[in-house]
Amino acid sequence: MRQFRITALIFLSFFISACQLLKPAASNQPDSTRLQGTITELNGKWLFQPCATQDSYILEPSLALNEELHNLSSDSGSPLFADLAGTFDNNQQRFTPQQRYRLLFEGHACDDPDFARLQLRASGNEPFWSILLSSQGLLLNQIDQASVALPYIEEQLADGRLIISSQANHQNLQLWLSPNTCIDSMSGAVHHLTARLQLDQQTHHGCAAFGGLRD
Repeated sequence: MRQFRITALIFLSFFISACQLLKPAASNQPDSTRLQGTITELNGKWLFQPCATQDSYILEPSLALNEELHNLSSDSGSPLFADLAGTFDNNQQRFTPQQRYRLLFEGHACDDPDFARLQLRASGNEPFWSILLSSQGLLLNQIDQASVALPYIEEQLADGRLIISSQANHQNLQLWLSPNTCIDSMSGAVHHLTARLQLDQQTHHGCAAFGGLRD
């Protein structure tokens, strides 16, 4: 059964900067915590330091996440940025991720000015495009074109996919989001959603991740 949510306000304001620790509104793990920070490798172990703190935790990644960390770290040679949800063992100073939203070594990190007020960010390459989705509207960015603010309709399908659509300001837009791992074709960043943008008569592909307003 499809669920619909209609958002009809347009936003043009800048987003408030944030690098914060968030509790998911709905989670299968009631003690799960979402946070962002940097990951480094030391003596064969991964150390996770949340944004805006001096604390470090030993990361206990799954096999899949451990492989992703090794793949990215071998390419970057510098600390990775991670957006994760999981549980703490404060006695052992350990953090066990249960959800990986993003892994990257360049781009939107602890100083991301948009994260706190975003429902979602999606983007793709060749040609570049991005969509910033808030509770008040979406902002469409395309190379060599002015940004366009639009109202949107969201559909959530039973199989976990989301469809964001808009028909306003002479734009005919559909953004399809699937809960599958996506690797950015240029930066190598890992996201938890794949994205397909249908804009007028053209189809573009990319990756996406939930922002601070959504889990």
